[in-house]
Amino acid sequence: MSFSRSVTFRALFFGAMATSTVMASVSMARADQASDEQTIRKELAQSMAQLPIDSVAPSPIKGIYQIVSKGQIAYVTADGHYLFAGNLLDLKNQVNLTEKVRDQERVALLKTVPTDHKVIFAADGAKKGTVTILTDPTCPFCEKLHREIPALQKAGIEVQTILTPRAGKGSPGYVESSQIMCSKDKIKNVDIAMARKPLSGDACKDSMIDANMALAEQLGMSGTPYIILPDGSAVPGYRPASMLIPVITEQTTTE
Repeated sequence: MSFSRSVTFRALFFGAMATSTVMASVSMARADQASDEQTIRKELAQSMAQLPIDSVAPSPIKGIYQIVSKGQIAYVTADGHYLFAGNLLDLKNQVNLTEKVRDQERVALLKTVPTDHKVIFAADGAKKGTVTILTDPTCPFCEKLHREIPALQKAGIEVQTILTPRAGKGSPGYVESSQIMCSKDKIKNVDIAMARKPLSGDACKDSMIDANMALAEQLGMSGTPYIILPDGSAVPGYRPASMLIPVITEQTTTE
């Protein structure tokens, strides 16, 4: 065998060995992860049976896993014996890793919302972005934000509103929300309600409003209005259209 052929053979041999070693390591890591996830689910099912586990995934910290339950995020040890909640911060890069996951969860949750659960204000002309607003027809700051919708539409922003009465079931906001969603012209009736004028018609969509309120809890809503931007980040309270438009359009173009 010539020297050059010998070198080529050794390179191929050791290259194949290295590849096999890497593949074996990856397979072992995946097996360990699957085993840890199974252990975590089993332990939590025994110790916290009331806690539904939507997902289990490794966190950036070795031996610590991230769990998601109805939009809420917590961390648990690989043996499932210790669980803690809070924000996981990447100090080097100055990033709230937990909030990034929350943003992703909000985006995923909003994709599950049926169109008929929303009141949609279409963009004027070509759509340049979408914003979701959780709102209550009896909330003063919701009324103020509602008056910003035409400016958002004019800027090419589609506004998807979801009625989520802050005072809960049976409240005036709950009844009005049910009336609005029961009506044929939802946009007209939202406008009427936000103008503090009385609504007519049946309140026949209680189950829909119940579902909206459950969604709001999963999304982390702390009050109304609650604005969710295209990347899933949440902005509680009122913001003028002039502040929202550049953020929405920038996030949409970078998706």
